Amino acid sequence: PDKLNVLVAKKASIKGTLKLQTANQIFMKGNVTAKLIQPCSLTLEPLVTNISKQILRTFTIESKKNIPVAKNTLELTEKSFDDDIIIDEINLGEVLMETISLETPDYPKRSGASLRLTPTSSTSPVNPFSILRKLKK
Repeated sequence: PDKLNVLVAKKASIKGTLKLQTANQIFMKGNVTAKLIQPCSLTLEPLVTNISKQILRTFTIESKKNIPVAKNTLELTEKSFDDDIIIDEINLGEVLMETISLETPDYPKRSGASLRLTPTSSTSPVNPFSILRKLKK
């Protein structure tokens, strides 16, 4: 919870289906829900954040013998971001945490909260040019 700026994670769940698309691809369709308690970015009071996000993922199955040796350069295309590559297992915990971290507001604000800066003393502010008047005399 510390990495997400969350005081308490009340609930987090992932529900969905995994479907074999081709011999080496698994499609996941699901929903991630979470109930988090975060500090308001203005007042620091606890604030409930509810997350509900539909997820669609494609996992490509790779065998250990087909993994290419690391190269000095890596070519990224749009297709590179469409699939998650899996070797032994699908880690639903990682999918859950990734979705929650992307959907959690960085600066949550309680409705009606505002940052009002008011002077603490009742005296009028000191004019910065008043010292010049003394020099002129």
